[in-house]
Amino acid sequence: MPFEYGLDLAIRRTAGKRMASKKFLVFESVPYELKKALSDIAGQDVESHNGNYESVIKKVRDFLKNEANANAPGASRIVNSYATFQGWMVEKKIAEGHPQPEALNLPTKERIAEMKNWMKRGQPMEFTAKS
Repeated sequence: MPFEYGLDLAIRRTAGKRMASKKFLVFESVPYELKKALSDIAGQDVESHNGNYESVIKKVRDFLKNEANANAPGASRIVNSYATFQGWMVEKKIAEGHPQPEALNLPTKERIAEMKNWMKRGQPMEFTAKS
């Protein structure tokens, strides 16, 4: 992550007015962990999540609401929808022959495809062969 952060910061500082106002959100697992590795992080807000996905969801939601004026529902609604999706997806993957640990650790591209599929199907509460 330090490399990607450095690239993003360099672009923001050198690409002119359009990129000078660019905002980004940086996460770390444990508070102040990045300051040990990145001296240039000083002056940047870094959010810690302590390995809790609900914290990540809330902080990303709040960032998008505040910085991009996104029309975002409350964090609890997003967390509940994600939990429903996750249950549906795992049931679906198990029905397809995946063991549960694999169903929980899909590649990102496959997880996103399943999320789109779930939304297209009306966000069902549970997986059935017909849902």
